Amino acid sequence: MAEKTLHLELENIGGIKRKEITLTGGPTFIQGPNAANKSSLLRGLLFALGSSTVPIRSGADEARAVLSSDETQIERVARRTDNGVETSGEAWIEDPDDVTLLERFAALLETNSLRSAVARNEDVEPLLKGPMNIESLEEERATKMRRKRELTTEIESVGDVDDKLEDRQRELETKRERLDELESKLEELYDEQDDTDSDDGLQELREKRADLRSDEAESEAQIEQLETAIDRLEDRKHEISAELEEAREAVEETDIESLKQKRKSLRSELDDVTKRLDVLQSVLTANREMLNSEFTGALGRDSGLMGEEVTCWTCGQSASIDELDETVEELTTLVKADKRRKREHEPKIDEISEQIEQVRRSETKIQELEAEKQDIEQKLASRRDSLDERQEQCQNVRERLTELDEEIADRNADQRSEQSELTGEIEETRVEIRTIRRDIERLEEACESLRETRADVERKRDEVAQLSEEITTLTDQIENLESELRAVFNETMDELLDALEFERIERVWLDGEFELVIAREVDGRTQSDSIEHLAESEREMIGLVLALAGFVTYDVDDVTPVLALDSLGAFDAERTRRLVDYFANKTDFLVATVHPESTVDTAFDTILFEPAVQN
Repeated sequence: MAEKTLHLELENIGGIKRKEITLTGGPTFIQGPNAANKSSLLRGLLFALGSSTVPIRSGADEARAVLSSDETQIERVARRTDNGVETSGEAWIEDPDDVTLLERFAALLETNSLRSAVARNEDVEPLLKGPMNIESLEEERATKMRRKRELTTEIESVGDVDDKLEDRQRELETKRERLDELESKLEELYDEQDDTDSDDGLQELREKRADLRSDEAESEAQIEQLETAIDRLEDRKHEISAELEEAREAVEETDIESLKQKRKSLRSELDDVTKRLDVLQSVLTANREMLNSEFTGALGRDSGLMGEEVTCWTCGQSASIDELDETVEELTTLVKADKRRKREHEPKIDEISEQIEQVRRSETKIQELEAEKQDIEQKLASRRDSLDERQEQCQNVRERLTELDEEIADRNADQRSEQSELTGEIEETRVEIRTIRRDIERLEEACESLRETRADVERKRDEVAQLSEEITTLTDQIENLESELRAVFNETMDELLDALEFERIERVWLDGEFELVIAREVDGRTQSDSIEHLAESEREMIGLVLALAGFVTYDVDDVTPVLALDSLGAFDAERTRRLVDYFANKTDFLVATVHPESTVDTAFDTILFEPAVQN
């Protein structure tokens, strides 16, 4: 199987005018003295992988990085413009979340955010927990909970469908049995009826009366249904009026324009703080590089009348080391203050945005309720018109029935009482048959509707059950994510510290608040301590170990093929070898910078860098 390789071409990056190297799979050491542009090579490599920034060589308008393997080749360019530095080209890593993992846990240069935070004893919790994206999990859970509540309300509003369906089916069966009885009875009555004694005129009147009584029964049923429907609509109209009043009060109580203006002002302040913070960070980085970066070696340090001085590699001006230290300290204080203001503004903006959204939801609800109210009023008007029409029809039927009863009574005077009773019974039976047939039709329709409702309720119950499981899973995931992350970090840090064998530091771990705690030996005794009491070299070592633990915890090797290490001053040659051994199988390519005096294991590839030559 062919060995993995990466070929890198750099142009005008940092102090590098042009450079090409080929990396083979496994560890590679970039060896050379200070000012040999070892860090510039790593920055160029990381820029090709996806890092958002790269130093453009002084005097050049653009920097270029080309990274290629057997299957892939990418090219990125950073160009100076009037609006700042703009980049073009497709990076090895494009996904923003993956780029964050690269910059935070695989680009372990001296300026790495985690290493710097530990060195300055700053809060590491947001840096460690950022990739977990808990906010999106909580938003997903809230969405599922809202959907579950909606479905539960819909299910409860339907009631017990199974009981209703069972009652309707039982009623339907009873009606069918009664219909069979009446049809059998009617046949018997017809058989008994003496056709010779029948009065055709009287029979016709009775037929008409039977039809009218059927019409009367049907009109009465329709009137009852309309009155019930009107009552339901009136109740819903009252409910809507109450909801409208409540929603209007919510809108009227909130001055949305004032909230928008306040949010706009806060966002403007936040933008100002962010821009100022970017400038301060850039100035702070420049001053730190003035003190610590290899580029200061281009002009060097001098001992002047005011003490040790350093010459700026960008402007050529000289400044004392003490002045630069004071400037860095002041800038650090300003950066911390602006970060604090930024953290204070963001939740205020979110709170105001939620208030504005609540008002908008209330306004939308008002529109929906007014539309529904208008629809109900139209339905009420229609139902009342229909009710008046049905009542008038029913009254007409009753008046006609009265007339027919009088006519039949006159004709019945001439009929024998026995025949009259038989005919009356036939008439009553026929009326009841017609009524029961209509009842059966309505019950069949009601049963079919209830079956559809039951199927819909079952589907909603299944969805509620599924949502409950998903909500429980998300809740457990949110609750356990931090503890699992902390446990994996602590386990990885234990393994790294065991491999590196630091004598005075026995253990480093994250407590429940994601604060770093150190157990170290003091006067022969082991005791816990905080970062601020450690020596600078010890903080540098712990910062690097913490970042490396993040590389393992977040499986960053699935995102980037390269792990880059720079400024390993806290590690001697033996510990550097152990560190490389530990990560040899955890990444395809491990690239680390070392000084010439470091003893490099001959089993690892080594690329020698000569000091940069100034043009």
